Amino acid sequence: MPVLRITCPEKALTAEQKEKLAPLLIDAVMLQEVDPITDEARNGTFIVFNEIPQQNCFLGKDPFWLVEAITAAGFFTQTRRDAALTAVTKAFISVLGDDGSSTELQGVRISPAYLKRLYALLIEIPEGSWGACGGNLSALEIGHLIGSDKNPARWSELKENTAKMTAARPS
Repeated sequence: MPVLRITCPEKALTAEQKEKLAPLLIDAVMLQEVDPITDEARNGTFIVFNEIPQQNCFLGKDPFWLVEAITAAGFFTQTRRDAALTAVTKAFISVLGDDGSSTELQGVRISPAYLKRLYALLIEIPEGSWGACGGNLSALEIGHLIGSDKNPARWSELKENTAKMTAARPS
């Protein structure tokens, strides 16, 4: 049940591109929370495109995209974080295409070159800090709402991660 916020200069994405990109980004993050993705999970995901007037953008003249995927902690291992961030990149390539361009950044080849201006952040909200449905929801409650409990391996992983995070929380 993540919140997805895509910030970019105005006109960096067309209405058609946003329409294509939205479900791909939802699935990119949701697949790491619940597998298979349920309608409850997909319908409980907020996605917002924040377009900023060009005069308020200071990352050069080329478009950029900041994708913030805000989720309840407990759903992700490092492998799942990596998979979600890779899927975000693939979603952009699927919608914007691969123009064959490339660039290099400190010895690493980036292709297509516009990926140098795509930032994806997975922001995990600590256990006990996710508010929805009129109150505080734990990761386990969210997992139950979106169907994570229907996959025994995923549910076990979520319970284990949540217990560790709860134990590590100072208050």
